Amino acid sequence: MTKSRWPSPNLVARAVLVDDLGPVAFVTTEEAARFLALSPHSLECYRAKGTGPAFYKFGKAVRYALTDLEAWVANCRHIQTAGGLQRLY
Repeated sequence: MTKSRWPSPNLVARAVLVDDLGPVAFVTTEEAARFLALSPHSLECYRAKGTGPAFYKFGKAVRYALTDLEAWVANCRHIQTAGGLQRLY
C-alpha cells in the first residue's frame, strides 16, 4: 500500500472555507509561546499555577485566544520593580 501524501486533496478542498473565517482566533501552546517570547514549558507552568494567560480546552487540546494573550501582556506591564525605591549605591 502506498502511503498517501498529507494533506489529502479532499482536505485541501475543504480548507478553502477557512479563508472566510478571517484572522486566526486560536493558537497552540507552541505558537503562543513564540508570540510571547517564552518557552512552551513556561506557559505550561503558568497554566498549572493559574498565573498565565487564559486558555481554552477542546478535549485534550489546549488553545489560546490571541485577544487573551494580548490582554495578559498588557496586565504584565510594570513601570517599576516591586518594593520601595531604595538607593542601592
